[in-house]
Amino acid sequence: MVRLHVDPERLAGETVVVTDEDHRYLTRVLRLATGSRVTLFDGRGVEADAEVIRVGPRAVELRVLARREAPPPRGPTLTLIQALARGEKLDLVVQKTTELGVHRILPVTTARAVPRLEPLRSSSRLARWQKIATQAARQSGRADVPEVQPVVGFPIAIAAAPRDALKLLLFEGAKGQGLKQALGSIESPPATVVVAIGPEGGFTDEEVARAKEAGFTVAGLGPRILRTETAALVALAIVGYALGDLG
Repeated sequence: MVRLHVDPERLAGETVVVTDEDHRYLTRVLRLATGSRVTLFDGRGVEADAEVIRVGPRAVELRVLARREAPPPRGPTLTLIQALARGEKLDLVVQKTTELGVHRILPVTTARAVPRLEPLRSSSRLARWQKIATQAARQSGRADVPEVQPVVGFPIAIAAAPRDALKLLLFEGAKGQGLKQALGSIESPPATVVVAIGPEGGFTDEEVARAKEAGFTVAGLGPRILRTETAALVALAIVGYALGDLG
């Protein structure tokens, strides 16, 4: 079934009018015609069956047939604290962790992060990441869309992590405890999990110490040093398998 994201306010009406990029997607990519069925979702857990009733040169109009609350995802709420990285690596992280079930992505600056903060604080970059998350949610069948928050400093991010969350910091210098071991020692399933991933140069010892003071458990991902974008995907996949809805 074709899926399309629309704002909650628009989905509340009896009809939905689609323009611009979504119009091109429906008409030029999918070549939908009058009578075609589409699943609409608002990014907050509501889905709706809809039917195309008019295809114009600049707009497509759909009639909402039935609305429903999507089943809530199994497992804890997942937050990813992700250090900034070169190029389009964060684009990949946002896309793939959305597919893996992350609920919130918090990009952060760290001591060894290469990109400067100011350009990445711009609304255009944040909007790009949010758009990528929306598209990944559409593709993966999610009814909700992860929130990509504005860039902040690492100390601010770890201090804001919920007190009762399971907080994990992945560090290549972790001695004696891997992520599998850390998850295996949990007595009861947590409602919230926060995972922190460092930059290409890794976390500094001072950052690791600050994270420990904030209640983070430091764990490794095995004998190999992974790229920051790879580490994020591996960590979220392991957490999703152990505690969430993967597998």
